[in-house]
Amino acid sequence: MSAGDRVIPDRTMDSSSVPISRLDELHAHIAELVDNPDTPIDARLLDEIELQLTETNIPPLLPTVLVPLTQILRTTGSTTPQDPSPLLSLTTKLLSPLPFSRVLAIADAPSLLSALASPLAGANLLALTILHKAARSPADAAILSTLPDLVEALVTRWLDAQDVGVGERAGKVLGDLLETDCDVVADADDARSPHDGGVNGTELVKRRRVPGHGRIWDMIFGSEQLFAIIPSLCRPPPGPERDDDAANSRTARQTSIAQGRLLRLLPRLATINMPAITHTAFPDLIPLPQSLARDTGHGLLQWAALGMVDRSDMLMHLNLIDFFETYVSVMRITDSAPTSSTSVTRCLVKAATANDAQLKESLIVLPDRTVEEEAEPLRIYIEQLLN
Repeated sequence: MSAGDRVIPDRTMDSSSVPISRLDELHAHIAELVDNPDTPIDARLLDEIELQLTETNIPPLLPTVLVPLTQILRTTGSTTPQDPSPLLSLTTKLLSPLPFSRVLAIADAPSLLSALASPLAGANLLALTILHKAARSPADAAILSTLPDLVEALVTRWLDAQDVGVGERAGKVLGDLLETDCDVVADADDARSPHDGGVNGTELVKRRRVPGHGRIWDMIFGSEQLFAIIPSLCRPPPGPERDDDAANSRTARQTSIAQGRLLRLLPRLATINMPAITHTAFPDLIPLPQSLARDTGHGLLQWAALGMVDRSDMLMHLNLIDFFETYVSVMRITDSAPTSSTSVTRCLVKAATANDAQLKESLIVLPDRTVEEEAEPLRIYIEQLLN
């Protein structure tokens, strides 16, 4: 080779052979956290390690790093209020190349049930991270459907979690699972919005081209035992709370939180599978006045929008208004045949605004608070609903 020849470095080297900087420090830090949970979490170290991880160098770390990390996450917060986010982020990266079936071999169903039932946010978030992997494909969602106790625990944790981050994460996981599992696939031209973003803070669901198996939908909406969890956690306390029964009764605040979470998820579910949330096999669990059910139909959507919320509660009334604004905006975009497919929405809006001037006014002025290119179509759509 002449002196003028350039030496080109070999970039085909297996990245798994490249040493991970500060790996020994990570092992020592993890061991210290296992032995003494009060040890401050070295977020910078964890972040540096995470940035170096690839699909090829992760597998050798799983036996020595992933197992103790999950152990730490399941106990973080029991003795000290440390933020588990750095640990969770690294654990999520380690889990990223693994399919759901492989993760279940590491963290089995009983362990996940225990983590979901834990009062510790770190344990909850770890379990939710693992369950979220089942949303990757219909086949993975089908595997989760064979574990009904886990689906039930997910629905319960979504509505009853005290930690805001856990509740939001559980709602995201449940929504993604139901999207992947849905066996209804819309036509290619159904999505009419030019935007990939959200409407009024809610993510618009991109239309799927591959149908799911519908098993998780059937489990949640077709099993009386599982479906009953939703109204039981969203129904207001039957009477004044008694101090001597505080441990066994849900407070009005807990109920309001659950109602808010249900109202935030329903617009997304409406874009995925409207029939499932507008019809029910268990009307006694979500009661509506007979005349109202006759006019609007009877399902979880109608109950949540018309029968669940105490409108004398100012905060919940505002949440309900926000729900209708989001729901109407989303349906305007996703409805492919407005003259026929908006009948449920039209009946719902008319019933809700009949005796609620504040809600009606909020919907009328909603286009004024919408992006310019969407304002006029939304204004026309709302006028059609109200008239």
